[in-house]
Amino acid sequence: MRLPDIRAQYPTFESIFEKYINDTRLDGVPIKGQDFRALKLGVLSLWRLQSEHKYMLPESRSALVQALVFGHDFQQAFQLIQKRSNLLTRWISSFWSDPRAAESFKNEMKKTAAKVSDSQFLQQLESINDEDLRPAAQNAKALAQTELSSSIDVVVKKMTHAVLAMQQDLCGREVQLQVENEEVEVLQSLLVEFIREINKKSAKGRNS
Repeated sequence: MRLPDIRAQYPTFESIFEKYINDTRLDGVPIKGQDFRALKLGVLSLWRLQSEHKYMLPESRSALVQALVFGHDFQQAFQLIQKRSNLLTRWISSFWSDPRAAESFKNEMKKTAAKVSDSQFLQQLESINDEDLRPAAQNAKALAQTELSSSIDVVVKKMTHAVLAMQQDLCGREVQLQVENEEVEVLQSLLVEFIREINKKSAKGRNS
């Protein structure tokens, strides 16, 4: 059965469907998906650094993508930013070369990533036409689908049991109604036969 058919046949299914979907939280990849978490952190960190360091050369930007998105190496990313910042001021250069700055930035981005739902991140990644990030987008979807497959299976099984229970209940009520109708028909037949017997006896009594 298709979902629209189930909804049409069982009006109470909609509330059950919404409950299972909300309880499973399919907008978030399970915590065990560490590869997905690392990729998400790298992409969001890339976008953050891009917004702070605009007009980056294509080769520098590609190197930054490799460092953050695929290598998950924040120290290397900061070294790339340092090379670009050498043309600016010594203070900026010293800041980006400080090993503690990379770790501090990484921790800050972890908090930022936690506030962005996984589904929202996937939508943003999919909507951006970026050649450098295309493999990352494909990888992110594959990782998310793999991690969510078990959760989806659980939801499907629960909803399947719910539909079967509703079908059994409906069949039970239909059988009960059929039995009641048959009982009424039998009683009506008996009543008709009883009336006939009375009429026959009444006719005999009059004839005698």
